[in-house]
Amino acid sequence: MFVEYLSSMKVFEALNKEDISVIAEIAHHKNIGKDTHLFHMGEEMTNVYFVIKGNIKIYLIDEEGREQIINFLGKNEMFPHHAILRSDPYLASAVSTENSEVVFIDKRNFEDVIQKNPNIAVKLLNYIGEMIIDLQYRLQEKILKPTDKQVLLLIRRLAYAHGLVLGDGRREITLKLTKYEMANMIGLARETVSRNISMFRKLGILEISKSGKMIVDLDELETYV
Repeated sequence: MFVEYLSSMKVFEALNKEDISVIAEIAHHKNIGKDTHLFHMGEEMTNVYFVIKGNIKIYLIDEEGREQIINFLGKNEMFPHHAILRSDPYLASAVSTENSEVVFIDKRNFEDVIQKNPNIAVKLLNYIGEMIIDLQYRLQEKILKPTDKQVLLLIRRLAYAHGLVLGDGRREITLKLTKYEMANMIGLARETVSRNISMFRKLGILEISKSGKMIVDLDELETYV
């Protein structure tokens, strides 16, 4: 069962079945209810997690007690990404936003496997490199892009990471995020995000379904990025 689970993970897609079998031997499975914390910022980093089902919010609390959302992680994603490179405490907190299912691996056991299998280490480092590049792009967006483009690029990321492809080719973002949460993710005011979403709806880039989820026309979106 674990081999099948792990084979679907983005981080392991370059590994062969033999490599994945080695990792599966040290993996554990866990079902968690909504609003369940897997770890808190500052705690000793003991496990590496992989999402099988559901959604996990990664966030931190600043010195003034305000929440800053780092990301939402869905099916087939790994966290924390730096776990195989460093031994710091957890740099943020992780909580489920719905009933979820995860596989987790003891960090020390994971490190032992990597040390004994250099080919696994190389492939994992390639994946981590892609994550670093993605973070660089996000930083560039924040520094160089006007606020409307920042909101548009966030919607595009969400549509690809959490989008259900509909029959007409559009994508429904399966996360039901508030405008406050979206604003929180990119460091903007809620009013700014709300204003831009209204504009994108008029432009035909997106619509809001009856259930409150965003449906995105990515072809139309790309003409405005």
